[in-house]
Amino acid sequence: MNRLMVVGVMGILLASMQNVRAEEKTSVIHIGKYTFPAALSSMLAQGFTVPVYLKFEEDLVVGDNKSQQKVADAVVEYQNNQLYVKKIIFDESNQTTELSAEVKESIQSLDQAFGPDMQLSIGPDAALTFDLKSLYMELKVNKSALGTKLIKRSDVLGDSTTENFSSVLNYRLGASYSDFDNRSTSSTYINLDSVSSIEEHHFIANGSFYSSDSDTSFDLYRALYERDFEGNRLAVGMMDTWSMQSIASLNALNSSKIYGVTYGNKSSTVIEDKKQTLVPILVFLPSAGTIQVYRDGRLLSIQNFSMGSHELDTSTFPMGVYNVEVKTVINGQETSSTIAQVNKTNGRQSSVTGQLSWQAFGGMLEYSKRHNYGQIDNNEKTWLMGVAAAKNYAYLSGVGLTSTLYGFDTNFVAEFEGNVAVTSNTNFNLQTMFATDRSYRAATSINYSLPKGYASVWGAFDISEIGDDLYFTDSKNYSLGFSVNFNQFYRKLGMLTFNYSDDLKRSNSVMNVEYFQNIFSNRYVDMQVRTGLQRSDYDTQKSYNDKYIYFDLRLPFSRWFSAGVNTRNRNVFANASYKQNFNDQVINSVGVDISQMLNRRNNEDIVDNFTASGYVGYAAKYNSGNLSVSASRNSYSANYSSEGSMATSGNNWVLGNHNLSSGVIIETGLKDKGSMAAQINGQSYTLTGKNNFIPLAPYAEYVIELMNDKKSVDSVSIAEGRKSRVTLYPGNVALLQPEVKQMVTIFGRVYYPNGEPAANANIHNHIGKTKTDAKGEFSLDVDKRYPVLTLIEANGDVCESTLQLEHARGAAWLGDVRCQYKPTSSNKNSLEAARHD
Repeated sequence: MNRLMVVGVMGILLASMQNVRAEEKTSVIHIGKYTFPAALSSMLAQGFTVPVYLKFEEDLVVGDNKSQQKVADAVVEYQNNQLYVKKIIFDESNQTTELSAEVKESIQSLDQAFGPDMQLSIGPDAALTFDLKSLYMELKVNKSALGTKLIKRSDVLGDSTTENFSSVLNYRLGASYSDFDNRSTSSTYINLDSVSSIEEHHFIANGSFYSSDSDTSFDLYRALYERDFEGNRLAVGMMDTWSMQSIASLNALNSSKIYGVTYGNKSSTVIEDKKQTLVPILVFLPSAGTIQVYRDGRLLSIQNFSMGSHELDTSTFPMGVYNVEVKTVINGQETSSTIAQVNKTNGRQSSVTGQLSWQAFGGMLEYSKRHNYGQIDNNEKTWLMGVAAAKNYAYLSGVGLTSTLYGFDTNFVAEFEGNVAVTSNTNFNLQTMFATDRSYRAATSINYSLPKGYASVWGAFDISEIGDDLYFTDSKNYSLGFSVNFNQFYRKLGMLTFNYSDDLKRSNSVMNVEYFQNIFSNRYVDMQVRTGLQRSDYDTQKSYNDKYIYFDLRLPFSRWFSAGVNTRNRNVFANASYKQNFNDQVINSVGVDISQMLNRRNNEDIVDNFTASGYVGYAAKYNSGNLSVSASRNSYSANYSSEGSMATSGNNWVLGNHNLSSGVIIETGLKDKGSMAAQINGQSYTLTGKNNFIPLAPYAEYVIELMNDKKSVDSVSIAEGRKSRVTLYPGNVALLQPEVKQMVTIFGRVYYPNGEPAANANIHNHIGKTKTDAKGEFSLDVDKRYPVLTLIEANGDVCESTLQLEHARGAAWLGDVRCQYKPTSSNKNSLEAARHD
């Protein structure tokens, strides 16, 4: 029943029934302190809805006044001479205060009657009161009844918006040719990656074709069905170790093929937050108020909250681990102040802690096995089973642990990885692998950065040994390095970087030292200097000793020029390079490098006196790629690489210029060279021609808005389909078919077939109308799809002219336009319309 009607009826009855005579008591009903006619009971029994307002017992601002914070709607019915609360419906989307789980569960299952005082107790921490006169229902709670309004650390992607079959075929191809002292070699490859889908179900196939002077081969890497949906991933088929495992690594399986199945809750559909502090900062407000956050005495954030317990939004706070002062201000007065820690370390992949990610997998394994006597069997087939788990903890500045346990053939392997952010400036990583055939691997690294970017140091160590069966490369190496930013001490200085690595297994070492500094900068040019040395010592090949100094110029319009001198094993070279990028052009980058020997001091090095190389990058509508060439006196080479895609959706197929496994096809119907723009999640794409395929990353939601292209003279009007929202999974190709009108503003003079100006005549076209002046001149917006002008005279005669607008864009002067009477007109003078510029 309409709530307003109930309020009106009950208000009138309450006013008229306060004093009821004793003889009428048999024909009335009593609810609380109010009396109603018995005839009203059937109407009340049908039920009515009233809003429920939340009030905190200790709210000093609201006091004895009525609360204005609505939290739910209550369905009330009259039964057995009592008013019952049959159901309470919470509006979660507009909920600003969180109730405890116990209170919310008790309220949602509530089916009880009000007492004589129109109160209803909901446990020890909450109670409902109902004012019948104003139909005001209040939920009064204490602090124990309130929960905490937390910010979601993760969200699950919704259903796919693509219902029909669709697919994306990505391709990469490359070719190379080289000639050195009249000895030439060449090779080509083509990689195809196909993803076909129906909604969230998709099938993946990936393979490559290789060809060289001596061999031709084709390899199929993956062919599997996958469904990654609502936080769970299932994959079945032939896959590599990357497709099999989503959590941790499978280092013992080298480049094996697996025919099997994997299932777990490590899903690409779970979107995890990376911006919030690791440990939530919670605040409690007894009344609606403001939270002010200060760092080092400076105001960092102001956030408004309703009554209750809330988590501060720290997504916009600076990165790092630091303390902040949190002040609570209610009704203009500061009521409390606390100190809290913000923990946002760089490189953290997620703010989610305490949730266990797991995965189970198994099947048939085809791998390379090493026998005791050293022979390698590349086609060994055996069983494979394993489990993996990962979990993040809010210890220190963040701890992440992952582990994999698996077995195959006669081997069992345990792998473990730990990432520990000791502080905001210190990160430690440890990876281990142990197998029952006595193979093992251990790798560790540590990074430390001084506050405010003064300096940083790092180190890493890796050791591995192969046992009886497993086949991989054993290693033993370490690396050390540091960087010092002298600019923090004196602004005219630069940065020094040092790095040293040593392969103890093969007696190879490399040392790099480089100093970089800005020496000049204004609105036209930035100049930097780079100088350094590199020493490479090898046990089985020639060692190198390099020194260099370069001056780099960054020029306007994405141009870079570099020139310098370097020495290699005492030979001196002069070098120069030029690079430039182009925006919104088919050719998007070019570059050239030249090197000339100035002084040959070491004749043992076989190197040409002069070498030159260059490259060109392009990005066309249907393909993108790169061509590079290099040449010297005794050799030359050329390399070409290209990539693109073909998308299908229903009967539509369109080419694209990038490799991504989903996207949208937009049917614009544009003619000639017309263009418009599509803004997708804030990024702009240019649309030309009738169809456009825009490759997009899967497992994401996109908001697509069509609009005019700011860089084009074309004008479009979008009648339908201006804004769309799509959710894409792998293989999904959303088909958008907006109604696009390609507009042209035309100017001219209209003449009748007899040469008389069409003065003060009404002109109509498909989308609008106008009126000519005394000379027959006019201006009008027209849709290029319907290039017809229609003149309607007072006597009903119709005179039409078909316009030639195929090449018109934006605006066009038509000059003199003659119309032609339609045969159905009373004027049968059917002269051919002509246009005179």
